[in-house]
Amino acid sequence: MNRKRKEHRIVGIIKGRIIPILGALIVFFVSMSVLYYGDNVGLSDNGDFRRVLLTNNIDYADSTDHYYLFKQDYVMDLKGADNVFKAMYEAWQSNEEEEIYSSPHFLIIKLSKELNVIANAVTGRELTDYNIAYMAVLYIFMLSIAAWVIFTFFDDAKIRVQISVFLLFIFMFCDAGYLLYFNSFYGEPLQYTALMMLVAFGMLIYKRPTVPKAIGFFISLYFFAGAKLANIPYSLIVATLAILIVIMRKDALFKLGVIASALVCIISIAGLYSSIPDWMNKDTTYQAVFFGIAKESDDPAADLRELGVDEKYAVLANTNAYMEKDEYPIDISSEEFERDFYDVVSKTDIAGFYLRHPIRLLNELCKAIENSAYIRPPAVGNSQTVPMELTDKRSEWSHMRTALKFLYEPWVILAAFICITAYMIFMNIFYIHNHKIESPERKYMICALDILILGLWINLALPILCNGEADLAKHMFLFTNCIDILFFVCLISIVTAPFRRLVGAVTALAVFTGLFYIRLPRSTIEFGRLNGEPIVWQIAERYNDGTMLLVSRDCVGVMPFDESSNDWESSDIREWLNGGFLDEFTAAERSRIMHVRNEVVLPYSIRDRAVAGDHSHYWNFTRESVADLSKTAYHYYPEDDVFLPTLDMMEDIDVPESYWILCPYTGNDYMQRFMNSDGFILHTDVRNEKGVRAVIRCTQE
Repeated sequence: MNRKRKEHRIVGIIKGRIIPILGALIVFFVSMSVLYYGDNVGLSDNGDFRRVLLTNNIDYADSTDHYYLFKQDYVMDLKGADNVFKAMYEAWQSNEEEEIYSSPHFLIIKLSKELNVIANAVTGRELTDYNIAYMAVLYIFMLSIAAWVIFTFFDDAKIRVQISVFLLFIFMFCDAGYLLYFNSFYGEPLQYTALMMLVAFGMLIYKRPTVPKAIGFFISLYFFAGAKLANIPYSLIVATLAILIVIMRKDALFKLGVIASALVCIISIAGLYSSIPDWMNKDTTYQAVFFGIAKESDDPAADLRELGVDEKYAVLANTNAYMEKDEYPIDISSEEFERDFYDVVSKTDIAGFYLRHPIRLLNELCKAIENSAYIRPPAVGNSQTVPMELTDKRSEWSHMRTALKFLYEPWVILAAFICITAYMIFMNIFYIHNHKIESPERKYMICALDILILGLWINLALPILCNGEADLAKHMFLFTNCIDILFFVCLISIVTAPFRRLVGAVTALAVFTGLFYIRLPRSTIEFGRLNGEPIVWQIAERYNDGTMLLVSRDCVGVMPFDESSNDWESSDIREWLNGGFLDEFTAAERSRIMHVRNEVVLPYSIRDRAVAGDHSHYWNFTRESVADLSKTAYHYYPEDDVFLPTLDMMEDIDVPESYWILCPYTGNDYMQRFMNSDGFILHTDVRNEKGVRAVIRCTQE
């Protein structure tokens, strides 16, 4: 009997302590391998690094193309420190000349600076060298802690449940889409790891509440709130869980520990809010109005009047806060604009406007959901050598979630949210109507679910309310993370269900996903030849004059756009399409091909060639909105016999593979946009190879 008890005890120790620790170690090493096995990968700067680097006395070791290339190495300004101890002191200092706001993000950066100083001293490198990998290791450690806590929560579950949790955690949350953020100065990696720890400690509190777990919960909440200052309002709501945690045990010491840690957390979060700099609030308010409410509005002047703003500023509709100065029709830095706009409009006014216009709010929420398809922002690169080259290292979940289109399909997400919200309202009414809930754990669970559902709605709406459509894909990171957590829970429940239910759920999921890929076949014709084979064309449009717009069904080649420039008129790809590509066409076939005058946007650098337009074409990667504001962007009208798919074709054209489109990335003169195989429009260096789908307009025989 004693032997059996001893064996059970050993098995219990292995399941309860050793397996979670081993799981966390595997998470650590898998994460390290994603970032550093083979080519090192991370995320490039999109302009957000500047304030973080300046505040923390860091600069690029090489600033060449830092907006589009991942940079591993930086230099620290240690004020001439000539020994390790002085260097460690200086590494902890902030730049007092900058307008500093409080953020635990800076604590992680400063700690990584200290690690760099120590490593430099040991290896004999310059004390000022800064390798971003030391910060990434800190984030990986935090993610591993969250994994350990989550695995510990399932320590008494069946072994198949434990294995399912472990494998799904590795598959989903150790995906490169999340981990690439770790090699960057964005606030998202701290937000991600803090959220995972917050969820993990919340689970353990439900199972066995203790003071250390409560402290871990509120420390995680503080880091989550400070990672992105937009998280502060929701974090204060989450802090109310302290009321439920307190009643889960009767001993006074536990209650005192929970109350004390909650109060310290709330006070600290309030301090974060008070430190938000004025410029940050101004920029986000500007974008929420002029690149949100007034963007493509039927009557921007009326919108401004409703907000209490002089309608003369309607000329600023469709502009954002980060344009070149000469692109604004008026001076937005003047005292008059400060008085007439910034002193008048608040985030509360913006929220009130959308509540009075629910249809417009719904449209904006749909755009936000569509922009949540990618985990990592598709606007930044992660190669150290080729601008805007995207890695496929451990990106299986990233690819799968874009393939599972319902995860970012507006009607699916909104319908699911409405159903979940209705269910929680019913549950709350039921328990209130049936008197008190006896179990404190039950109260905690219901309240936690209420806060979770509220958080889903807040995280969906907040990017629109606080920043409009500017940089929307990046601002949807938290929402994407929350959706993935919910999907993770659903998958666990499916995997652990009885076999019949498992088969039924998997079949239903496959059928539901397949519905999004149903497309009516397009009419095709054969016209011309290439490499001795007939070219098959899809009929994109039939015109009243009897002509047809044709797009090649498949790519007719794979090639760079050009060797150096995204100027369509001088590009290598245009020369080939209108030259060598037509070599095998007969004279009769060539005579049927019409000259087509296309509207093509221009990069900012050659805007002087524009026939019309007064701003750069704003970047957007969804097919539905890629052409937004293109009619008022800098553009001209080149004529071609053969050309690439245009912006107005994006919504209708199918996506067999990645191919160039007739639209430059207007932020520079060496990147071109392309349709990715997943159906989103990205951009990359013109020297990278992509498919070529030819487009012609021709007469019928």
